[in-house]
Amino acid sequence: MHDTHIFKSIIAYLEGQENKASRRIRKVHIRISEFGSLDKTHFLEHYKQAICGTKWQALEIEVDVIPFGPELEITGLEFIAETEVNKSEVCKLK
Repeated sequence: MHDTHIFKSIIAYLEGQENKASRRIRKVHIRISEFGSLDKTHFLEHYKQAICGTKWQALEIEVDVIPFGPELEITGLEFIAETEVNKSEVCKLK
């Protein structure tokens, strides 16, 4: 399987969600299936290569491995929002 299209799709999805929410994403939660073609270590290595030098480089990522389910699923996004006093707060969107 060629991983490049997976990361292009993930980044396009994240861009769309940022535009829709008008806020930057701080953290993305992803699940991968234990019996799929991806494993956590391999996924994270390729993910880090795909985002190196981009605005997504500081994005936190949490990858959970589940025994059964979709091969890859984005299960949650955490956005950064600026308050009136310029303190950051995290808003979860699921």
